[in-house]
Amino acid sequence: MEAVLKTSLFGQTVAWMSGGRLFVSRENQSDFRLPPPYQALADQQQSRASLPRLTEEEDGTKRRLSTQHENSGGAISRWIEPEVRVDGTILVGWYSSADMENPKNWPIGAKVMVYLQITVYTFVIYLSSSIISPAHEEFMGTFHVPNSVASLGLAIYVLGYGLGPMLFSPLSEIPQIGRNPPYLISLTIFVLLSVPCALVSSVPGFMVIRFLQGLFGSPCLATGAASIADITADVYIPYGLYIWAVATVAAPAIAPTIAGFSVPVKGWRWSMWEVLWASAACLLFMCFLPETFALKILHQRARRLRALRGGVCFKAPADVDVNTSSIGQQLRSALIIPWKINAQDPAILFSTVYIALLYAIFYSFFEVFPLVYHDIYEMNLGQQGLIFLTTVAGTLIVLPFYFAFVYYRIQRPWQRGQGPSITPERRLIPGLLGALLVPTGLLIFAWTSRPSIHWSVPTVGFLIETSGMTMVMQSIFGYIAMAYPAYAASVFAANDFARSTLAFAAILWAGPLYRRLGVARGTTLIAGLTGACVAGMYVFFFWGSSLRRRSRFASA
Repeated sequence: MEAVLKTSLFGQTVAWMSGGRLFVSRENQSDFRLPPPYQALADQQQSRASLPRLTEEEDGTKRRLSTQHENSGGAISRWIEPEVRVDGTILVGWYSSADMENPKNWPIGAKVMVYLQITVYTFVIYLSSSIISPAHEEFMGTFHVPNSVASLGLAIYVLGYGLGPMLFSPLSEIPQIGRNPPYLISLTIFVLLSVPCALVSSVPGFMVIRFLQGLFGSPCLATGAASIADITADVYIPYGLYIWAVATVAAPAIAPTIAGFSVPVKGWRWSMWEVLWASAACLLFMCFLPETFALKILHQRARRLRALRGGVCFKAPADVDVNTSSIGQQLRSALIIPWKINAQDPAILFSTVYIALLYAIFYSFFEVFPLVYHDIYEMNLGQQGLIFLTTVAGTLIVLPFYFAFVYYRIQRPWQRGQGPSITPERRLIPGLLGALLVPTGLLIFAWTSRPSIHWSVPTVGFLIETSGMTMVMQSIFGYIAMAYPAYAASVFAANDFARSTLAFAAILWAGPLYRRLGVARGTTLIAGLTGACVAGMYVFFFWGSSLRRRSRFASA
């Protein structure tokens, strides 16, 4: 575990405080010897002997396996011979197929720790969004503002974490920065902002701080999935992302339960103190998060090798690729390319609009639930919060079916060598069912929310809707990752922006909509929009490949 923790803030702090005696990098240890392929090339370069040269056509990213073996953790693995560029630069990569600094080779305990850290971090940020919703009535009475202003406490936070990925996602993809600095710096600011957020005595001040909280809480939403993918074998990534995604859905649903029982007793500010306690504990936990970004790990390895063997031109692959080392290029990729993809590929544009609509509907429930479960069924805040836990049940009910689909239709064919036959459209199959469940659940919720029908019936409708929403979102995200692997992070960041912006609007228009039309007709209107998306989902499935050919960014 020490080999993994040395790249964490905790490991780096201990190494500094111990004067380099603890948590020492492999290349800085006294008994370190260059692997034979690197040693041979370094000796040749230092002795000015002729270096192996590659032609321009051969100067790719391939690495050749030598016949040497090494023991790593008791397992026999092969040395990996580094690539040598035409200018003599030795490109630093993994030393062997079992290199323990490669995040995909970490022990299972280290991977579980990273999964927990990223999931808890994501959970806390999403929990902080809706934890203010049970406090609306008291907030309105304290500051003498209408419901639309009180709703801004949730809406402005959602808008903040929708804008954040466009900023933080490019930074985390730069090898000189990596994943951890954006996580730790922004989370520290988030914790500091939580103090004045609980103490502020003016509505404008509270709204500004809530927006900044959302903005600085967003890195886990921007790159949390990337951190999970960093340590997970490609064939298992769908499982890992689903587990992480459960936190994104469960946290906003659990928050009203927590605040629903505490706010009536302790007041609305108590919910903001709960954000501080949760985020401070999360920050402490994140100090043990190791760096998972392979390009940064190799960048730091190349720097240590240059210090170890002065005069030898060691560089990481990212150091010679302007597309990964340039901040300007990363910003261009995040701010321009995803919108070009949306413009060129109608399937991606549809997915952006559809997911934004589903997300907006989910957050509109924070406005409609009091109209149903308080006004109709006379439940208190705590009981309403418990109804929100139906969302968690919906994601867990779908989980075994989604995992079974991934195993039988994605994983097993891939392991049998049928990977090329797996098209991105295959990932949409669960979403075809999910798209039907969403309007079905909404209509059940709409027309059974009345005193003459037990409260459990509309709750079942909500359960069906959230189950369908989960299936659709997971399917579409899987499609995007396969169809646009080189630009997936940028497309996801644009998707975050679109869905959070529409959710921001939905929180504000949901209250007036339901009060004017009523729960039944208002929800039916929204169900009609999702019903139209069912047809789009099937067009997406059957003709997505032909639509994708119009885009020069697609992989196939």
